[in-house]
Amino acid sequence: MKTRQLLASVLASALLVAAAAGCGDGGSAAAESSEPQAVQSGAADGQTDLDNVNEEGYPVVKEAITVTMMGQKAGIHGDWDKMEFFEIMRDMTGINFEFDTPASEVLEEKKNLALNSGNYAEVLFGTNLTRDQQVKYGSQGILLPLEDLIDRYCPNIQTMFEENDGVRASMTAPDGHIYGFPYVEEMKGLVLTPGPFEINADWLEQVGMDMPTTVDEWVECLKAFRDAGDLNGNGEADEVPLAVQFGQHDTFGSNDLFYRFTAALWQADFYCEGNRYADHLFMKDGKVIFSAMDEAFRKTAEFFNMLWEEDLIWNGSFEADTSLYFENSLLKEDVAVVGSFSTWGGKTSINNIDVRNQYDSLPRLKGENGSTGFRLNFSELQDTSNTAITTNCEFPHAIALWVEAIAADPKLTVMSNWGTPNAVFIEEEDGYLTKPTDENGNHIPQGEFADGKESARENTTPCRGSFIIKDEYFDTVADYDAPTLLEGQKTNGKDAILEEYADNVLPKVLTTVEESSRLSQIQPTISDIVDRYVADWVINGVTDESWVTYKSELQSAGVEELVQIWQTAIDRAKGNV
Repeated sequence: MKTRQLLASVLASALLVAAAAGCGDGGSAAAESSEPQAVQSGAADGQTDLDNVNEEGYPVVKEAITVTMMGQKAGIHGDWDKMEFFEIMRDMTGINFEFDTPASEVLEEKKNLALNSGNYAEVLFGTNLTRDQQVKYGSQGILLPLEDLIDRYCPNIQTMFEENDGVRASMTAPDGHIYGFPYVEEMKGLVLTPGPFEINADWLEQVGMDMPTTVDEWVECLKAFRDAGDLNGNGEADEVPLAVQFGQHDTFGSNDLFYRFTAALWQADFYCEGNRYADHLFMKDGKVIFSAMDEAFRKTAEFFNMLWEEDLIWNGSFEADTSLYFENSLLKEDVAVVGSFSTWGGKTSINNIDVRNQYDSLPRLKGENGSTGFRLNFSELQDTSNTAITTNCEFPHAIALWVEAIAADPKLTVMSNWGTPNAVFIEEEDGYLTKPTDENGNHIPQGEFADGKESARENTTPCRGSFIIKDEYFDTVADYDAPTLLEGQKTNGKDAILEEYADNVLPKVLTTVEESSRLSQIQPTISDIVDRYVADWVINGVTDESWVTYKSELQSAGVEELVQIWQTAIDRAKGNV
């Protein structure tokens, strides 16, 4: 049976980390007064949690246990109780789960109802616990403080804390407690800049132009694409010089090129869908600054208005229907339609291999006062509480060891997010996991999912987990799609951008209940004002009057209070290091 075959491989590597996984001080730990009472209170059939824990080796419990878990079931997910990942973890650790997996669209309602009623699962796994929910339900005694469990049983998480400055502080609530196990993706900085910025190199050759190196040269290339006629040879005037999606809060802000050009006009904006509460905020000399009121922001709006007036921007750039976004429409054509674009997947967003091969990544373009590109207000600490233990849990020590088992084993870490061997990957003789693809670069599912009717990844794993993806896993563990994206990002200037803005990114920190409540009131309004004015300025241009009105609206919406809340939270977090 494939599960058993994989288990043998996993157990082999697990033996190497067994001592680390059982690193607690056993029964003596329970007697220490520093441990939260909730951790001491677990009991199963009259036996304390600690009595049933194996301090070394696997399984992590002497007698098998069953624990309730709430998770999120996306539409493409299979049933969690049939996922091979959980089967592997059950056989390895001795811990079985009874799942409550509400659909994504009702997750928030179901989660809050359960937590407020007292009828909640023992473990929350990938339930998108927001930072304010962590603070709220932690302070109410619903979520278990985990710092002692992490210190005693999770050496790999501790090592990650030591190797990544500020992560522990980012995870620590204002009351000094940690209420969740983290989800970290180093991945060579993949998530710290937007997806690749591309240009059609075949079209450049046809119009007799070289790869641009400056913003002005790039604009001239777009104009040449506009004027050249039937570049794709399909007999239709369907060529689009530049595809962009204004106001689309796509993954890591990749589709909206507006923010990429602010740096070329003096000051980079800081933006990221993955951290919406920190949009347009950055650090300078320890102070929080709101970037979207800078003159560079106005100059960028004027620049994009020029592109619009020159008929260089796709006329569907403000489309509200996601099915019509250029990524889902123009890039799916059988011929090249777009001259230049940016998406999270870059050229891999194009299915047709012949069309995909026409595109190359742009260098970091030099502008009037700088160069294109921006660092996202995002962190490799993607989730501060991807797994949380509630105070209903009878087996908190065992769950901590279950989490550590994933963090300690690179293959389990990979599997918890990207799927299992014999389904998503092929396991080579040396243990390396490769992802087979067809001639068009599309993934070929394996085993029972070979017909492609069901997703191999989403039916074998929950696609989340409290894991730590390290840089070296690219070369030693699995074949990810990420290197292709990284190559494009590096051509765009990723390395220089990360160095240039290393001290400017807004740290991810937890706010108080009161602060979170206020942020939820004012931040969406502020972001909407920015998006609304950008849309107007691109089409109609920026006037002195509209710029003054824009800044006045932001002031009225509470932009100064927004900055002050973040400043207070960041200053407070520094004391938690």
